[in-house]
Amino acid sequence: MKKRSSHFLAAVFALLLPHAAAAADLGKPVKEIAVAGAQRANQNTIRFYIRTKTGEPYSVQSTRDDIRRIYNLGYFDDIRLIIKEKDDGLALVYEVKEKPFVRSVTIRGAKEVPEKDMQMLIGMKKGSFFQKHLLNKDVLKIKNKYLKKGFYFTEVRTSATDAGNNQVDVAYDIIERQKVKIAKITFRGNKFFSDYQLSEIIESRESGFWQLFSDAGNYQREILKVDMLRIESRYRDFGFVKARLDEPKVEVDRENGIIVITITVHEGDQYFLGAIAARGDDVHTEDEIMARLTLKKGEPFNQTLFRQNLFGVQELYMDDGYAYANPQPDIVEHPETKTVDITIKVDPGKVVYIGRIDATGNYKTNDNVVRREMRLKEGERFSGQKLNRSRQRINNTGFFGSIDLEQKTGRKPDTLDLSLNLTEKETGTIKAGMGYSSLENLTLNAAVTENNVMGTGRRVSVGIESSKLRQDYYLDFTEPRWQDRDVSLGFSIFNRQFDYISYINRSTGAGLTMGKGYGEYTKMSLDYRFEAVKVDLAPLYTPTTFLLSQTGLRNTSSLGYAITYDERDVAWHPSSGYKVAWDVRFAGGPLAGDVNFYKTSFDVAEYVKLPYEFILMAHGNLKHAGSYGGRTLPLFEHYFIGGPNDLRGFTFKEVGPRDSNGDSIGGTASMLFNLEITYPFTKTFEGVVFYDRGQVYGSEGDLSKTTAQIYDLANMRHSVGWGLRIITPAMPIWLAWGFKLDQKPDESPMEFHFTMGRSF
Repeated sequence: MKKRSSHFLAAVFALLLPHAAAAADLGKPVKEIAVAGAQRANQNTIRFYIRTKTGEPYSVQSTRDDIRRIYNLGYFDDIRLIIKEKDDGLALVYEVKEKPFVRSVTIRGAKEVPEKDMQMLIGMKKGSFFQKHLLNKDVLKIKNKYLKKGFYFTEVRTSATDAGNNQVDVAYDIIERQKVKIAKITFRGNKFFSDYQLSEIIESRESGFWQLFSDAGNYQREILKVDMLRIESRYRDFGFVKARLDEPKVEVDRENGIIVITITVHEGDQYFLGAIAARGDDVHTEDEIMARLTLKKGEPFNQTLFRQNLFGVQELYMDDGYAYANPQPDIVEHPETKTVDITIKVDPGKVVYIGRIDATGNYKTNDNVVRREMRLKEGERFSGQKLNRSRQRINNTGFFGSIDLEQKTGRKPDTLDLSLNLTEKETGTIKAGMGYSSLENLTLNAAVTENNVMGTGRRVSVGIESSKLRQDYYLDFTEPRWQDRDVSLGFSIFNRQFDYISYINRSTGAGLTMGKGYGEYTKMSLDYRFEAVKVDLAPLYTPTTFLLSQTGLRNTSSLGYAITYDERDVAWHPSSGYKVAWDVRFAGGPLAGDVNFYKTSFDVAEYVKLPYEFILMAHGNLKHAGSYGGRTLPLFEHYFIGGPNDLRGFTFKEVGPRDSNGDSIGGTASMLFNLEITYPFTKTFEGVVFYDRGQVYGSEGDLSKTTAQIYDLANMRHSVGWGLRIITPAMPIWLAWGFKLDQKPDESPMEFHFTMGRSF
């Protein structure tokens, strides 16, 4: 680094040499600018960084800045400025001396890390200018890579060999040595928490059998530092306000390739909450502030909960426009009673209004598509709640991978500018997926979808799904915000066929939909659908009287109405909040058609965050259908459940009424309950355990697996199971194993469900 600095200073100092001034009249204007000595560096690139212009007076400061900018490119060892006087002005020549060119980069001795990974890791690249400081950075990168894999004593040696013609060959020689694992982590001084409890808090792990097949058990200095903070934080959450840890003792046994870590804890005394008070002000009363506090007198002083409470008080003020509200807790410790008294007062600051709202990074998505999701408008009083909701709504569009909402002081003291820094993700997909069930066997599906057509937010999808029993084709279009209003429009065209073993159901039709938002979380929609439905008996099948009455072609003309209240945090993969939906459908009568029926459905789902990143999901669904005008409810409007999307562990053949041949004919009502607990092992991989309970009710056919009494809680099928959900860039993957808790003699004990390419 010293050598580089000396070259730069020498170049700048050359500008000030007395002979330069003596040899030329620097009062003349600049008439010509040239670059000399560049062999591999692009002349246009160098000229771009020369800000001195022809026709302007010569300036020492300007040319000095030029040299600094050129030097910072990292291509040159030396830069000199030569000034030549001409009759009509000065000619400036920036003479550069290029760094050597990297002819080759060789990595030797790397066995544990593939060479292609190493080439991506290092900064020195073939075909670039040689920069010595990059070698030292590369050595650290390589060593850290090996540290993560447990090679604690890895050595890295570098060399740069002259290859002639101002070129060098760069080599990295890696001596891997032996692998080192954490053999033992010992805790000392801990009384309140056991060794096992502390070991579960930290990420550093002792090496064991399973660690032989992973990077767990490797020693990483940075992770151990974070582990110390985790332990200290856990103590402070249980009232040990003075808990501290010594610097961990790390002993390396080079001969045996093991590391022993000793962590010494000084717990101190446990403190409990004493008096908790708040001081009101002109904005909020004492009672309003206290209502935001969940701390309880007599409980251990919990530092994390205390911070969350302060943030809750801050949100109270932010929702009223006080963006810079600052809760100021007064904490008084009483060593004699081991209690902590807390008094909270708030400095509200001034009311703040929204200044400018800018969005960057939305290169494809139109600006209005982003702005229409903002719940805050320019000139409006600031609200923390509206700000959070704006971020949530933009995220729910699904157009962006990351959303950074930055708050900046506006042009006026009482204004706040909002800057949305967005990172777009692919919204157009060509998906090919598959699934498996014991009934349908292999299911194939393919779809071409664009969720953000030309940046307008419109959605178009064309798809096909095929299996042993299913043949579906569809085209969907949705305009989510017509003329940027909270009004949606859409249409669909479809052709569906499903083989119910004893009969085949074919339907072709189209539908129109219009929706409107009411308030922040409520949406209502109205849709019309016309379809031609044909029921055919399966070949070589002996029909029952009921099935014979259902065969033939019927036209259905129906109108549907739905109302949805959705308060979930993320629409497609929620972790908190709930959704309630109710819809009804009416067919026939004044709408004409060949069938008269009505259907209604009520659906509710709630998501709750549990400790340690677990998420609980509870879901319930009730459905009922009937006919009028002296007609019966057609078979193709019956309800069926069983499969990966509702009652796992069952197929639709095993739930509800059956005909005399033992095949399912569905029912006029259904009830379903699901309980799930999920845990995210990584951002893309999560485990699921579930309990499902459901039934289809009806009055036709064999009711030995159900009953004619609808919503009979005592007469329901149920199952338990577990599964894996994997979110990949191409498509989601869902595997589930469902086990029947009430297996019948003619049923399998479990069902395996596997799907790819469908949303969960």
